[in-house]
Order: sequence, then C-alpha cells, then structure tokens
Amino acid sequence: MHRWATVILFVLLAASTIPAWAESARFQFDQDNVPGWALMTSTERAAHHQRLLSFKTLSECRAYMEVHRKKMEERAKERNRTLRTPHFDVCEQMKAQGLIE
Repeated sequence: MHRWATVILFVLLAASTIPAWAESARFQFDQDNVPGWALMTSTERAAHHQRLLSFKTLSECRAYMEVHRKKMEERAKERNRTLRTPHFDVCEQMKAQGLIE
C-alpha cells in the first residue's frame, strides 16, 4: 500500500511540472532575438511582440524586422549606443516553430 502511495505522489508531482516545462519550450521574444530590446519601453516591447505574432509569412516578418532594425539603429545612435546584433533570427525561430510559413 505504501508503495502505491509513493507512485501516485510521484506521478502527481511530475504532472504538476508539465506546465512549467511546456512554458519553457515555447517561443519567447527577448534580448537574444529582438534588435533594440534594451532601447524599447515595456509598452513598445509588447506592441512589437503582438505585431510579430500577426505575421503569416517569413517575408512579412523579415520586411517588418528590417524597418524595426533601422528604427532601433537610429535610436541607438541618438543615445550614443551600439545596437547589438541579436543571437538569433526572430523570423527564422518563428518559422521553425510553425508560427509563420
């Protein structure tokens, strides 16, 4: 009887970690894949995030990101900062995860 209780407890604990694990596997917009992340306000980041999620194709995403990058380069120049190159291509990540075609 004690063995079954241990097994049930283990299964319940494992099941409770699934949402946390699944959340970490989801796509995230952050400083590693969004040029100018540190130059944007939290409101701008949220709007940028929503805009990226609205795209259906890789070409739409790339066109927007080109304009976004230029805007962030101008902002960085105004603040005497260097715009860091993202570690990842946000559009390619979205395509790889099936968010865009």
